[in-house]
Amino acid sequence: MIAAQAGFITILNYILNYYPCVDTEIRDPRGFTALIKAGLQGREECVSALLMHGADVNAVDLVHGKGLKDWALRTGRFETLNRLRRLQTRPIAEQFCESYIPEWPELKLLVAKATAAKTAGQKLRQRLKDSLSFSFPHDPQDNGVMDHMVRMTTGIHSPLIATGCRPLCPTSPPEIGKRRFAVPELLNKHSSKELEESTVSHSNGSITSASPVSAASLKNYANQTEIGFPETVVYWFPV
Repeated sequence: MIAAQAGFITILNYILNYYPCVDTEIRDPRGFTALIKAGLQGREECVSALLMHGADVNAVDLVHGKGLKDWALRTGRFETLNRLRRLQTRPIAEQFCESYIPEWPELKLLVAKATAAKTAGQKLRQRLKDSLSFSFPHDPQDNGVMDHMVRMTTGIHSPLIATGCRPLCPTSPPEIGKRRFAVPELLNKHSSKELEESTVSHSNGSITSASPVSAASLKNYANQTEIGFPETVVYWFPV
């Protein structure tokens, strides 16, 4: 809770991924959960991490009966509200799933629109629009070029990732409201033989088998991440 409130995202990710049975719904004396406290302080990265670990987005404090959205709005944390809105629009981190296709569907339409022949009237209107309009800084477009670039470079199939990492659960990406087991829990609940034969897929608290994975690789990744890459666990141990 302290790490979430203070915005220590590296420490928070480490706790969520390496300490078994972490309860994200523990409350302080005023009835605030770690998620609400992170939202109160505008710690949007911590809000994202907690939600993707299964924290209850509908939890309310015990004194005023207000939830994450209410407190973020009351304290003027509009960036947190925007992050929450975007997460709810895309609740699954699909780029961390084996079935993700690293293509941008809108690309063909945008290319066709840009290369289409224009009439003299359309060209004139475009020139007038360009010369008379003002350009102001604005946030990247949702599901636009920037979003696609981030998904491409952080996804399982990205050359930047595939050459040095392998996820534990490539068939079960992080999702809002779905609890993810910590690495020690995975190692304790499954034998080496089982881990050799299948990955672990988590869905609504249940565990099922999926595609092959190496137990040695699993322990290797746990050791590597524990030593020097605590932030990457949130991406490469999706459950």
